[in-house]
Amino acid sequence: ATHRLTKTAGRESNPTWILNGEAVAYRSGDNAFAMRLADGLVEQLTDIRTAHAPDAPIETSASQKALETEQPRLFKLFEPKPPQPREPRNPLPVLPYTLPAGTSLGRLTVSPNGQSIAVTINHDVPGRRATNVPNYVTRSGYTEDIPGRENVGDPQDRSSVVFLVAGTGKATEIETPRPADAYGVQWSPDGHAAVLMAASQDHKDQWLIHFDANTQKANIVNTEHVDAWIGGPGQQTLGWLLDSKHVFFETEDSGFANLYVADVATGEKKLVAGGSFEISDVRLSNDGQSLTFRSSEGSPFKRHLDRVRIEGGARAKVTDLTDSDPYIYSVDEDRLCVIRSEESRPPELWVGAPTALEEVTESPSAEFTAYPWINPPIITFKARDGIEVPARLYRPKNQRPGAPAVLFVHGAGYLQNVASWWSYYYREYMFNHLLMEKGYVVLDIDYRASAGYGKAWRTAIYRHMGGNDLNDLVDGSKFLVKTFGVDPKRIGLYGGSYGGFLTLMALFTQPDVFAAGAALRPVTDWAHYNHGYTSEILNQPQDDPDAYRQSSPIYFAQGLKGSLLICHGMIDTNVHFQDSVRLSQRLIELGKTNWEIAPYPSEDHAFTHADSWTDEYRRILKLFESTIGRKR
Repeated sequence: ATHRLTKTAGRESNPTWILNGEAVAYRSGDNAFAMRLADGLVEQLTDIRTAHAPDAPIETSASQKALETEQPRLFKLFEPKPPQPREPRNPLPVLPYTLPAGTSLGRLTVSPNGQSIAVTINHDVPGRRATNVPNYVTRSGYTEDIPGRENVGDPQDRSSVVFLVAGTGKATEIETPRPADAYGVQWSPDGHAAVLMAASQDHKDQWLIHFDANTQKANIVNTEHVDAWIGGPGQQTLGWLLDSKHVFFETEDSGFANLYVADVATGEKKLVAGGSFEISDVRLSNDGQSLTFRSSEGSPFKRHLDRVRIEGGARAKVTDLTDSDPYIYSVDEDRLCVIRSEESRPPELWVGAPTALEEVTESPSAEFTAYPWINPPIITFKARDGIEVPARLYRPKNQRPGAPAVLFVHGAGYLQNVASWWSYYYREYMFNHLLMEKGYVVLDIDYRASAGYGKAWRTAIYRHMGGNDLNDLVDGSKFLVKTFGVDPKRIGLYGGSYGGFLTLMALFTQPDVFAAGAALRPVTDWAHYNHGYTSEILNQPQDDPDAYRQSSPIYFAQGLKGSLLICHGMIDTNVHFQDSVRLSQRLIELGKTNWEIAPYPSEDHAFTHADSWTDEYRRILKLFESTIGRKR
């Protein structure tokens, strides 16, 4: 049965159970409320107010003051009046808490016992300037601006966390060793404590902090430092065990995202599950005795669901999974719902007992399944530093000696594309088949900084994008020449976003290796990209200009020898079209003639119109067929 609890003109949000399910806490406006289900009584838990800057004082001249003094002498109207008694009223039994000036309210989370409220406060920083993206094709017929983002290095807002005692207005702000953003508050089951994460604004330190609501004191449970930047697949892992004394979390201290349990009072931590593999998506069992998680143990190219007891020990495999697709347990944990895929087959829904899942959907069309899609074999090749680099290989059945080759360069920076599941780049997966049909050898590389291979791999591009990652592309090309007899003069590459950036760096700095390339929505100057992503890897442009100069293709455009195609959506709010416009001006000034640009007036970063995708890949195919596809 469904029972409606509120019917108001306001907006209620963030409902959570408190008091062992006897009440519901929720947010309405800028405050937290609790509703008892037995009688519907609503209690206001906070009275959060916003501070306003005081009005500037008005300067009064001597003549104005004299005039004002004279008025009560002339008129009884202005004589002082005795104070009038006021009718007493029943005040709200909640003392106010006023947000500091220059801040705004973020999240509100109420403790399970209803006695404390965690408040996230956003601190506004003046001086930020947002970009605007011009939209030329509009219903009005006039050019209209799309509000954009800030550029890297601009002043950044930060967030802090304050804990309020319900009804009292008493507040305790969490302090960090140095300026940081606080986030991810998790209340203990008994409601007497909370944990949260805080990350330094230079991305190099992260603290796991415990707050005791009874003593109103906080302590640091764990500190993690990385000389490059904090990251990895376990960053969002944080939760309580049922005893309200221990929490589980992940760090990359070992070099991989591994799972730990810590005592919040002492900070003593214990490795529960870990090794040279990645863990993510951790879940505590209903009985609180075990943790379930996604793991790459055994092979970085596969994922499976494992279970381990909270004290550690042997890990038990629950079922096979794919990379980031979700898994959901039934309430009683007897059944499991997962999404699975293969390299050659899109994701499908599987449901049932964990050891006997059954496929319940069949999504592809008959036309799609009729084509002989392959599971491209996963290979590795040795890079110049001796590291084995993984890749997927598409090789024509009857490959001719001296065949052309194309490298597909995935985007997103921190993303894994070499694996035994359906690719995020499914269009490129199909396009690689088309290239293979036409006699091209295609190599899809998980270059340095791709996901799935640990901290050293993830941070190998620190302060130099287009360094180790580009070296992997060059070494992969040499591998194709040596192993499969590819013509070294007939190698091209293509990719979008970060892949477009690497395509430009390859053509500009390695012109004798790559004869043609298609750079799709590419970053051309990292000083013009966003703050969150770029400042992690390259620091800030005003602090580390050398990192930006050695990582930005626009500074190396004079090296272009081969044929370049640039494709870019003109209303791209991620990598702005301005990036490609500025590079075009640079190529014009350098007198380069072997390049062209295809603008897409109605496309954002990810295209949404089928005709645009068709046009883009027709142009890429034409580029390769007219350059490396022809034997010289």
